[in-house]
Amino acid sequence: MSDYTTISSAVEADLMQLVALHRLLDFALSQSLEGNTDDRILEGVVILTRMVGRKVRRLADKLLDGQGFGCD
Repeated sequence: MSDYTTISSAVEADLMQLVALHRLLDFALSQSLEGNTDDRILEGVVILTRMVGRKVRRLADKLLDGQGFGCD
């Protein structure tokens, strides 16, 4: 019997989505800082920032409620 904690597949999927959203946000911000700024990029930054915030809150709620863990 192992004595370590694992995360659920739903939490793992949320983490992977969070990483992907963060990379998109990083790309959009770097484009903006390089001077490739137009309304679409700025709108994308706002949307991605909101999505990252929602995903973090959802993930934190799952982890704090204990829904994201299992034991092997």
